[in-house]
Amino acid sequence: MEEISNFFGTAAAFLFIIANAYYPARAIARNFTPWSRDIKLFFRQYLKVHVILNILALLAVIIHAHYAEESNIFLLWSFILTLFLSINGTLMYYRMTTGMQKQLRLTHIQPMLSIFWIALIIVGHLIL
Repeated sequence: MEEISNFFGTAAAFLFIIANAYYPARAIARNFTPWSRDIKLFFRQYLKVHVILNILALLAVIIHAHYAEESNIFLLWSFILTLFLSINGTLMYYRMTTGMQKQLRLTHIQPMLSIFWIALIIVGHLIL
């Protein structure tokens, strides 16, 4: 069972890295203004990839956590934060909540929240 957990954990890590490279890439691209039509189209399409890969990564994390033989409080909190960020982003992208878009966006794009999430994952896996 640990092999299944390791496979899905690695898959989730790769999916999250590819999906969430969207924001640093977009931040770097903001320095080069004005954006061409192709750049705007690229980031619009990459946003779709960002959402889809994060949903797939969330499913991989759920399987990874289910089959993992060990856990700790840091990994539990990283799992909760992963759920929160993924559900929040999906609700925001598909506009499933009316009147809450601004609040969803404010919580979803907080850089400190992302740093905290990464720190929880790293610390949680280091102390296993």
